[in-house]
Amino acid sequence: MKKAITFLALCAFAVACNKTTTTPPATTTPAGCGDGFICFKLNGTEISKAGGGYELSDTNLFVKYEEGAKQLSIDIFGKTTGSYTVTNKRKQGNGRIYYFPTTSTSDTFYMAETGSLNISAYDAANKKITGTFSATVYKYKGDTEAFIKTDSFVITEGKFTNIAVPKI
Repeated sequence: MKKAITFLALCAFAVACNKTTTTPPATTTPAGCGDGFICFKLNGTEISKAGGGYELSDTNLFVKYEEGAKQLSIDIFGKTTGSYTVTNKRKQGNGRIYYFPTTSTSDTFYMAETGSLNISAYDAANKKITGTFSATVYKYKGDTEAFIKTDSFVITEGKFTNIAVPKI
């Protein structure tokens, strides 16, 4: 009987020691487009990056993401919620969406002639902004304000959430 009890105890110990635990893999970015992120599709490829921004003046805001020389920027000529007219013109009530691809130089960039920009939340006290955007951005010659319609990127499903926009 003593041998049987010892055998059962060893079996129970072996079963208990054979238990495995799994640890979920670590992630570097939150799922989806969480606070502080700008997310969008560029020609169908999903991009999700930490964003930043500024309050450029008492009436304008700026939201962007940068990755090396690559940059997506959004000028918001206003500080209220609602829809903004997307154009290349600096004017209250307008928004500008522009993109600098990796190979661009400071004088080569892409800008939207039209598109969608909606600010769903602006927290003036905590300096945070949330919104959505989409546009086709065309190669743009700033000196002549000409859009080159044969060279473009399509931006869809754009979203930024609680991007900090401190006053500079």
